[in-house]
Formats: sequence, structure tokens, C-alpha cells
Amino acid sequence: MKTLQDVSETLWIPLFGKARESIRRDRFIVDEKAVEIASLACERMPELNRWWVDLSMETQALMVWRNSSIDSYATEFIDKNPNATIVNLGAGLCTRFSRVDNGKINWLEFDLPDVKEVWLEFNEETDRHRYYTDSIFGDEWIHIVKSYSQGRIMFIAEGLFMHFSKEEVEELLRNLSENFPNSEIVAEVYSKIVLKRRHPDVRRTTSDKTKAPWGVTNGKEFESWDVGVKHINDDFITSNGNAMKRMPALNKGMAQLPFFRKVGKMVHLKFERQ
Repeated sequence: MKTLQDVSETLWIPLFGKARESIRRDRFIVDEKAVEIASLACERMPELNRWWVDLSMETQALMVWRNSSIDSYATEFIDKNPNATIVNLGAGLCTRFSRVDNGKINWLEFDLPDVKEVWLEFNEETDRHRYYTDSIFGDEWIHIVKSYSQGRIMFIAEGLFMHFSKEEVEELLRNLSENFPNSEIVAEVYSKIVLKRRHPDVRRTTSDKTKAPWGVTNGKEFESWDVGVKHINDDFITSNGNAMKRMPALNKGMAQLPFFRKVGKMVHLKFERQ
């Protein structure tokens, strides 16, 4: 199996975080596909066993929040739009399709070529579940999504935006609003102060520090970017009781401060033609 470098290497962190949480007796999420992939990956690359043992509690909290929050957004959208197309940006080894598929949706994963190579070690593409490696800052991927869009579209950006500059995210959002009006996006974003600090588990990989950290206090700020979006709501990690039970004591204490209550959020936006 290929050893991943740079940002791609960080895909092991959420995978093992979700898998490890899933095998706890007091688990808050159940991600059977993540457990399956993590176990198989360790058989093929024993050095990955470190991620079963040494992941921080901060990661455990993040994974509880990510799974419960984004799964909820996706499930609600699919319930309302059973023939929807879900576009997962920066997909990594995401297993969400296995949990929310209704047998009708199209699910499109987008990430780097080396990430897809690893994904194919544990998954198979189908007519409704495809993995693409086209750049989300190019034009070809837009044509791909349009070719699948039999119903309404939801984009997901889990653990992605912090790897790009504010200008790049603005470009992406503007492109989506121009090409997919009336679609929606759920994106994981943070306040700028958080992104100046490297995540403890990311420090153990070869990933570079986030370039040009940017952030928003709440999702409403995206409306002022002039990129054609309307803010629907935010889901703050500090509002997720189960996630906070996994947080280290220091993080729990800081979460009591007004400013830190809103540092991490899932932002739900709707695209409107400009």
C-alpha cells in the first residue's frame, strides 16, 4: 500500500478516530466501515497501529462531532430530496455513504490521486458512488457534478477549508454559487485563532502548517464575502454534549469562555445565483 505524504497523510487521523470511538463500550458513534478499513490497513501496514493507541482526546471529540453533525445534515437533506446528489470535497477515506445511502442518491467523492489509490484498496466504485481526482479549482469537476445532478445537490467540506487560503475558499464558493444555484453546502470552519495552532495529531505527520490561516466567528460572515451564499445555521462543537465529554479538561474549561464557545462550527449555507 502506498505511504501517503503531506496533507494526504492526515486522512488516517479521522479514519482511526472514528474507528476507535466505534469500538468503545461507551461509544457515541458507530462507524463499522471505518473499523473495517482501519483493521485491514493495519494488516497491510503494521506501522499504522500507532493510530489505534496514540490519538488525542481532542481528535476523539472532533470525530464524534463530525460524524453526528454532518450525518444529521446529510440525512435530513436526503430525506427531503431522495434523488439528491451529494458531493464530498476532500473526501479522504470518508465512510459516510455507507451510513446514509437510501439506495437512490448519487455520491461523488473528490480528492487527490494518491488518496483515491488508497481508497480503492478498501472500496469499489459503483454507478451511484464514484471517486474523482479532478481539482476543485478547475473546470472539469464542475462538468462531472452537473452530469450526475439528477436532483438537488449538497456539497460537504469536512476538514477541508483550513488547508486553503481565504481567497481560494472565496473562489470555490463563488464558483459553486454560479454553477449550482439552490444547492447547499455543509462546511467545517474555525475561528482564525484556532488555526494558528497545529492539531496535536497533525504535528505527528509530515503535513505542513495551515497556510495563511483565516477564520470566521459564525457562518453569517460568509454572506458578507459576496460569493452568493445565504447562511442557514451553525452547529458548534461546544454544543455537542457527547463531543465535549471526549474533550481534554483544558479544552472543556476554555469552552466555558464566551469567545471559545464558537471557535469550531459546521456551517450550513445555501447558494444563490449572484
